[in-house]
Amino acid sequence: MAIEYLPVSWQTYHAHAQALAEEILNDGPIDEIVAISRGGLSLGHILSDLLQIPISTFTIQSYEDIQQQGEVKITAGLQTTIEGKRIVIVDDVADTGKTLVRAIEHIKDFKPTRTITATMFYKPHSVYKPDFFVEETSKWILFPTEVVETISSMFTRMRKDGSTDAQIESLLHSLGYSPAQIAFVKKFHLK
Repeated sequence: MAIEYLPVSWQTYHAHAQALAEEILNDGPIDEIVAISRGGLSLGHILSDLLQIPISTFTIQSYEDIQQQGEVKITAGLQTTIEGKRIVIVDDVADTGKTLVRAIEHIKDFKPTRTITATMFYKPHSVYKPDFFVEETSKWILFPTEVVETISSMFTRMRKDGSTDAQIESLLHSLGYSPAQIAFVKKFHLK
C-alpha cells in the first residue's frame, strides 16, 4: 500500500499553532506548556509566544523509522516544578497516541492541578484523542521541522524497495523539498 503524504509548510505550521492557541485561551487559564521532545519542541516554542507563558520539556522517544514505532520510553524527565500549575502537554501529532498516554502518566507524578493536551494533528487510529487538535488525517505528515529525518528515511525505505535515487528525488520534489535540501541530506547524511 502506497503511503499518502501531507506536506506542511511553515506558514501552515504557524497557522495551526495559532488555531491551537486560540482554543487553549478560550478554554481557560494555563500556567505552563510542557512540550514533548522532540516533536513538541517547535510547536511548544511558538505556543509559548502566542500564549505568553513559559515552557518546560521532557523527552520521549519512540519512532524507529518513517513507519515503525518502537518502545515508548522517557529518556529525559521533566526538570521543572509544575506542582499546583495548570499545564498543557504539547506534541506535534497524536499518531498511535502511546506517546501522549505515556506523557500523561509521567506528568501525574509532578502533581499539576490541571492537565490538558494539544497537538496540531490527530490520526483517527490513535488510542488517545488530544483535548485540542487542529486537523485530523491518516496521511504521513511531513513537518517543516524534520527535513533531514524525512528525506533520509524516504531514501532508506525507497532504496530497499528498489527505487532509484532519481525516482526518490522526483517524489521529494513533488512533496516540496528543494534540490538544495536533498543535496544536503545526500552529502552529509546518506551512505
